Amino acid sequence: MTGLFKNHECDKCGRKFRKIEELMQHHQVIHGKDLLYDCKECGVGFTGMEQMRDHAKKFHSYNKMLEDRKKEQKD
Repeated sequence: MTGLFKNHECDKCGRKFRKIEELMQHHQVIHGKDLLYDCKECGVGFTGMEQMRDHAKKFHSYNKMLEDRKKEQKD
């Protein structure tokens, strides 16, 4: 039963899908828009701040990312 496994991973955000069609739709809907926010850790782009925060919490040290942004704003 290969349908139970999520074998198709997004190269931009790491999200996994069961079907290649789902991955392709994800790419078009999520990553096909104007990407206004970039992850400072890995460069992945996002359409909204909330998406970027979720990504940072999942894949990076979110608190470190916030500290770095605060330092950038002070400079």
